Amino acid sequence: MSTAAAPCLQAQPRQGLRLQGITTMRLPWRLEVAAALQQAQQLPESLWRMHFNQGRHDGGWQALALRASNQAPSDIMPMDADLDTYTDCEALQACPAIADMLHSLGLQWKSVRLMRLQPDSEIMEHTDAGLCAAQGDARLHIPLQTEEKVFFHLGGQRVPMRVGECWYTDVSLPHRVRNRSGKARIHLVADALVDERLAQAFAAGDQGEPAPDDGDPWLAFAQFRQRVFAQESMADALADCPDLATLSARSMELGQAQGLVFDASDVESAMKAGRRAWNAQWML
Repeated sequence: MSTAAAPCLQAQPRQGLRLQGITTMRLPWRLEVAAALQQAQQLPESLWRMHFNQGRHDGGWQALALRASNQAPSDIMPMDADLDTYTDCEALQACPAIADMLHSLGLQWKSVRLMRLQPDSEIMEHTDAGLCAAQGDARLHIPLQTEEKVFFHLGGQRVPMRVGECWYTDVSLPHRVRNRSGKARIHLVADALVDERLAQAFAAGDQGEPAPDDGDPWLAFAQFRQRVFAQESMADALADCPDLATLSARSMELGQAQGLVFDASDVESAMKAGRRAWNAQWML
């Protein structure tokens, strides 16, 4: 059964303006996902493929296509293509609970994938250019399996996604994920056209329930950075680092000595954020 929704209004410029500035949003749908997770876990392992953005993860990020464009070089690769080029993949037929879930939401679906991040794996900071609701396409996440020790950060802020919720994320902004739990994180990740139904869902959305700070490496790095600014001796210890790798290693060593555990990717993200802020001040 096709997951394409019944005809509804196409995105209009006024809706794009209305959604301008929204970076994350928990939409007002709560979904029963136990059957969907079971069916996803029963799919053959051969259907899972390493994510194509291999320079920005450590090998533990995989995807499985449920709906794809016939214009894409790979079925797990979303394309800026017309809606009518997207069709259901064979794997979706083996997941009727997921097909029913998609149909029940009543949206106009483009790419639909299962995304899996293995335990102790990381997706480094990256962006998906132009993919945001204000430009007509919205990426939605429905967690099928996740834990509190999964840390999804977008624009430097943690997104507290929980099982059965439906979240919008503006992935045109820098974002990253770390799985510090003992289970694979499995999300249903689907791109939809922004139509009147989705715009109404945004109007009824919220920011979710805050996640506990315990174990968040980005927060640990933020505390470390504050100490560097406050203590001249720590700043001096980092001042002569000749490159990012040395700066990261020395920062992590100093942080661990103070009970602050973070990753080299935190240092990289902070450096990139500083560079973006510097560049932005010269933009008219």
